[in-house]
Amino acid sequence: MLKVNSKVNGVVAGAASLRTSKDGKSYVSFNLRVNVPGSRNNMPGQEILVSVSKEGTQNDTQSFSAGKRIEVEGILTFRKNGDNLYFNVRAINIDFNPEETKDMIEGTLEFKGTLGNKVEEKTDKKGNQFIIFSAFSTDKVGEEFQFTWVRFIRFNAQREVFMLPKSKIQATGQFEVSSYNGRISLDCRCDSVGLWEKKLPFVPADGEEAPY
Repeated sequence: MLKVNSKVNGVVAGAASLRTSKDGKSYVSFNLRVNVPGSRNNMPGQEILVSVSKEGTQNDTQSFSAGKRIEVEGILTFRKNGDNLYFNVRAINIDFNPEETKDMIEGTLEFKGTLGNKVEEKTDKKGNQFIIFSAFSTDKVGEEFQFTWVRFIRFNAQREVFMLPKSKIQATGQFEVSSYNGRISLDCRCDSVGLWEKKLPFVPADGEEAPY
């Protein structure tokens, strides 16, 4: 599981359209063009498209004219297909006259997934310890599994004893997006990390009722 309580600032790319969900509700759909920065100094950034959806009517589509800068608050999720990573926001609030005029994607990440093979323990110039690690979230697309990686850094912290290769973890923190050599990188300044205990489906015994 990988989602962000996000704020996205960008420029509307193309005309908005009205669509209908599976439960019959209408919603407005459009793309935001957002430039994400390079992950290192003097490295060029990269333009991405963020797909936005919000409940609305045909009249609402007129508010999203191409080239207009807006700021969207909502739930950001991801879909991986091969090497392509797609950004999708379910909008809760939209500011049509944002004070900020710079492209951005920021927010609080909620992550559940699998720890990678390496946890690096480092010390800064002031003697403070911090750790760097990567973990991936797994989703099934058709008959194949897709893995979305996130790179974490946690300041003023030591490696927890449960942080072993392939451990299931859950983590939260400040989310960032950057570009490196033409590839998008998802990063998190981790505030907390713990074990993720996956709940198995409830299988009632004979004569026992499910607790829901």
